[in-house]
Amino acid sequence: MKSHIAIASTLLVLVAGCRQEPATEQPRANAAPQAEHGDKRVVLSPAAVSGMGLKTAPAERRVLDAAIRATAVIRANENRLAHVSPRISGKVAEVKAVLGDRVAAGHVLAFLDSLELGEKKSAFLQARANLNVARRNYDREERLFKQRISSEKDYIESKGEFERSDAAYRGSREALRLLGLTDKEIEEIAWGGKDHPLSHFPIVAPFAGTIIEQHSTLGELIKPEEKPYTIADLSTLWILLDVYEKDLRRIEKGTATEVRVDAYPDERFSGQIVYLSDILDEATRTARARVEVDNRNGQLRPGMFATAVITLPSATAAPGVTIPTAAVQQINGRPVAFVEDAGGAYAVRDLSLGRETEGLVEVLAGVNEGERVVTDGSFTLKSEVLKDQLAGED
Repeated sequence: MKSHIAIASTLLVLVAGCRQEPATEQPRANAAPQAEHGDKRVVLSPAAVSGMGLKTAPAERRVLDAAIRATAVIRANENRLAHVSPRISGKVAEVKAVLGDRVAAGHVLAFLDSLELGEKKSAFLQARANLNVARRNYDREERLFKQRISSEKDYIESKGEFERSDAAYRGSREALRLLGLTDKEIEEIAWGGKDHPLSHFPIVAPFAGTIIEQHSTLGELIKPEEKPYTIADLSTLWILLDVYEKDLRRIEKGTATEVRVDAYPDERFSGQIVYLSDILDEATRTARARVEVDNRNGQLRPGMFATAVITLPSATAAPGVTIPTAAVQQINGRPVAFVEDAGGAYAVRDLSLGRETEGLVEVLAGVNEGERVVTDGSFTLKSEVLKDQLAGED
């Protein structure tokens, strides 16, 4: 406590009435223009400087990486994701594929047993048999009627029976089609006995992929609204990230992006932005972006956290004055930095900032190349300025 009192007793915060002395040296070529910096300064005694542990760093001219970095999460490609469900209720009679299996398009995942399907297939077979008989009878009566051997009444009755049988056949066929059977599968329906019961039907994979969810066990009743299998094509994945409002003007669909994950720190996965939301999240002031990356080698997995580095093709590679981001503080909603001056004084400079990357920020105006800014301890100086402002209002 005594040491804090001693430091406080040596600390003077001056809102000086004098302006900053002009520099005696000639302006450097290509130097950033000096802005109007105001006249606030924080003046410290040597003991206070030592007690605060202030550290400074020079403002340097360098080329910043033309990129935006953002945390991201990996998700399955929802355009290649399928929840596989039956169109009719049935009990699981046989499980052919399990969680984690890689399957081809058309691969049978499980066989279900459905009494309703068996009845519809049986009705179809009966309708098909009745139609064949009615067709042959109609053809015979038509031939006999033309030869004036058979009566017109018999001919008309055979024709009516044929048309009724044809309608029943078409109806039973359409009922099977509504349950998801293809024309080829319907044509192959036959009385198969107990080895191939009419009530059995397969659940098949709609495309090649990996089973990422399975909810099917032997004897379980599965309804159409349930999802016994979820299949994902993991050869491509989505990288979802949030882009801050201030960066939206610098990116667009098609912008190249590099993805990094902790599991493979030395590897980079390339992709490009395929979607950029038109709606801004009001809470975070960010827009959702989606990057699609190739994953045919299977290294990336949905659920992984990642870092996305968005390349900015429109950014220039010209060098600019940069300072550490730790040197930037916010006072009254504006970015400022504390520039070291002679005699333990630190000038409060308003800043105009540009790009930011990996601990550095570009200063468009407010600090000149070669000037030293406070990094460690800048928050303490900010606190003293705010304290002085409050005292002035009182």
